[in-house]
Amino acid sequence: MSDLGELGLSSYEEKGYRTLLSLGSATAQEVSEASGVPMGRIYDVLNGLDARDIVRSQSTEPTRYAAVDPETAVDRLLAERRRELDAREARYEALAEGVGPELAATKPAESRFWTAPLGSDAAVSLERDLFAMAGETVRSAMSYPYAAAPWDRYEPEVAPFYEVVDSGVDVRLLGHAAMLEAAPPAAVERVADAPANVSVRVTTDLETTFDIVDGNEVTFHVPHPTDRGDRLGVIHVRDGSMAGRLVDVFDRTWEAATPLSAVAEDESPVGE
Repeated sequence: MSDLGELGLSSYEEKGYRTLLSLGSATAQEVSEASGVPMGRIYDVLNGLDARDIVRSQSTEPTRYAAVDPETAVDRLLAERRRELDAREARYEALAEGVGPELAATKPAESRFWTAPLGSDAAVSLERDLFAMAGETVRSAMSYPYAAAPWDRYEPEVAPFYEVVDSGVDVRLLGHAAMLEAAPPAAVERVADAPANVSVRVTTDLETTFDIVDGNEVTFHVPHPTDRGDRLGVIHVRDGSMAGRLVDVFDRTWEAATPLSAVAEDESPVGE
């Protein structure tokens, strides 16, 4: 690109201007013939240069054009470039001013891991702490290791749902069907007879245990590597985006699941 091109002239505009410098004063046709700029473009080129005060049009018939002196032309082109740069700088500054607070408001995901074997005091304490902070919703998906463990091993972890969660919180418990086989009838009846704010459903389409509180707090239950009926620990993550994706998974599974009361009354296979 030429120097005049760097200053903002197109190749046709540069040819037209340089031709007028050599001709002094000329019609559009004369400029086209001398510069090689097609007649179909020459009027747009000359009128554009005239609007930018790089050439002057003369009120003659036909119109004649003359170039301003090179020093004046360069000064005017440079002033145009400076205005463009000032406008671009202001735009970037405005963008930066808006992006900064937006990025600052994005909280990084926070996570912690606790060793918490199934039914242990540590597990019960974690459950109580998690559900006690609930203000609106609790979604709890219970699959393995619960589905492969005897009822008495994890029974202590069921109580926090009824003892800690506020009565105004919408609680949804989604359990794996295999848990019904291990739980005694009295325990199933007690779970089915839950408070009004607690809903329980059963499914076979559930392989992972996790909890979501208020669409922001998430716990993942890590199975024991050698004992399918036990848990190694719990990972607690504070991440609204991740929680949102899990809520979608939970809600789809919930809609297809069977209410526990219907299973207990009909004694029919889950999903039929």
